[in-house]
Amino acid sequence: MNWGITAGLILIFAGTALTLWAASRPNRIQVSGDNLVIKGNYGYIVRLDEIRACELIEKMPEITFRTNGVGMPNIRIGHFRVSGIGKCRLYINLKYPPFVHVSTVSGKNIFFNTKDPEVTAGLFEAISDSIRQDCNE
Repeated sequence: MNWGITAGLILIFAGTALTLWAASRPNRIQVSGDNLVIKGNYGYIVRLDEIRACELIEKMPEITFRTNGVGMPNIRIGHFRVSGIGKCRLYINLKYPPFVHVSTVSGKNIFFNTKDPEVTAGLFEAISDSIRQDCNE
């Protein structure tokens, strides 16, 4: 047996497994100061005063196309197209509804959730409270 080929195949398999494991890690999402902060793969920061609308939804609209990101059976992280909306950033695991949909004044759309529905709802409330405060000022 050719040990060079065997070692190469083992390295390819290990590299692929490590990449899939890292890509499937959940993002850390928090409201911090004046920002919605998404840390991890395809991390993103949105200023709270740039958020036009925020809604908590139980079912994701149809995800039609992945343009750049991770598209595993239940995990969608990165840049996708969503039916009725178009270009979006997704940070979701389809197994754990609900989902938060944030749209910005510049027309960007972001969907996210966490494994814990109560944490997801808490993030939605924090963002919604911020939007209401901006409207009252």
